[in-house]
Amino acid sequence: MKNKSLLGFQAHWESLVDKAFADYGSLTRDERVWINVQSLLDQVNNGGLISHYYNSGADYNQETIEDLQWLGFVELATLLMRINRLFPSGQPSTDIKERNEVIDTWPVGKYDDLLEELDEQFYQKGPELESTLIQHIETKLSLM
Repeated sequence: MKNKSLLGFQAHWESLVDKAFADYGSLTRDERVWINVQSLLDQVNNGGLISHYYNSGADYNQETIEDLQWLGFVELATLLMRINRLFPSGQPSTDIKERNEVIDTWPVGKYDDLLEELDEQFYQKGPELESTLIQHIETKLSLM
């Protein structure tokens, strides 16, 4: 398991992304976990937790939180919930344009320290999350 990476599942990942874009509601629970958690990992690696919100990942923010909890990463789900509190009503819009409009109203630098702290907490658990996701893919999904 130690030497495995998500790149080893790339062909299956691409098919899953196509399925999710065509009809997210048709994903099985196990497929949804994969799509949401790998998307979160990819977005965080490309610019921190805020990238989840700037990009399409937060279209399914609540589901991502549920999936993190389901995999046993309650502390990582809590990081997203803390960022969610920065949005009106404590929940980001499922519309990417509306989310970005809200983020653009935040005073420059106001949340930088908080976001940096939350990123550091995520980065500490990221490798464990990736390993758990790989195990989930191998044991819960038929990739023939």
